[in-house]
Amino acid sequence: MPRFRFQWDNIDANLREILAKIFHLQGVAAAHFVTRFGKRPNQEFIQVAWPLLLDHWLVMDKNASQRIAEAMRMRQVGDISISDDMIYLRSCRNSAGLRDVVLIEFIALGERNESGVRLPESPAPIQDDTAPVVITPVISKNDNPVDVLRQFVLQTLASHFEKNAITIDEDGDIIMPAGSAVMCVTVAPEPLIVRVYAVLIKKIVRSSELYETLNHINAVLQIGRMFEKDGLIILESSIFPYALNEQSLLNVVMQVQFLADHYDDRLYASFGGELIGTSLADDVIDV
Repeated sequence: MPRFRFQWDNIDANLREILAKIFHLQGVAAAHFVTRFGKRPNQEFIQVAWPLLLDHWLVMDKNASQRIAEAMRMRQVGDISISDDMIYLRSCRNSAGLRDVVLIEFIALGERNESGVRLPESPAPIQDDTAPVVITPVISKNDNPVDVLRQFVLQTLASHFEKNAITIDEDGDIIMPAGSAVMCVTVAPEPLIVRVYAVLIKKIVRSSELYETLNHINAVLQIGRMFEKDGLIILESSIFPYALNEQSLLNVVMQVQFLADHYDDRLYASFGGELIGTSLADDVIDV
């Protein structure tokens, strides 16, 4: 039985453009995707890209979304009472089982040429020399763990984002834009943890409708939680030291960036308040 070759060039150009923008790749050429994600995507790619794949691939690929939805319903995942495939898929958590199913469909998508025919692969397996090296922080016995993690976070983000996109405040926290929202990456000492949170809206008025909407958003969020505190709408996700490496940090940061920019305008249109905008130092509040 012939095997098949995945090619990033076979992925729709518009989807590649969106992925390249969100993941800060240098372009849409296949080589940039290979450098970042390897010759074939894996579960880690699906985990971080799932919100984008929902909104920019599956919403237009009815056949793929139907197959994925059917497979997940068979596993009794999510709210299986929902008949609409896209709404149902948004009710599913970003679990390993979901990623397995989506990965199969996404690889099949990349194994087709422009005519929709899957491309044959050579019989010899291809050694993937581009698999990313796992880079983790090393905390020695005499080190201050907060300082070690803070330096690791700063070096990682500085190597993947433009210099003018990173601001360090007087406490050593890293402040970054998230579209029209603002994001902060900080290391908390007790318990030792890396917090990634975005402030979406300020001066919002509390209401039962607002809390109901936040509950609905939290039910479909793939990572973290969204909540109201002191008139602020905050999206937060955390990473414990044992789970911290370069890729896990970048995944969380980019997901929080994407989700904050996705939801802030929608919440503002429904509930008012004030968008954070681009005034970073004045608007990021210690939460």
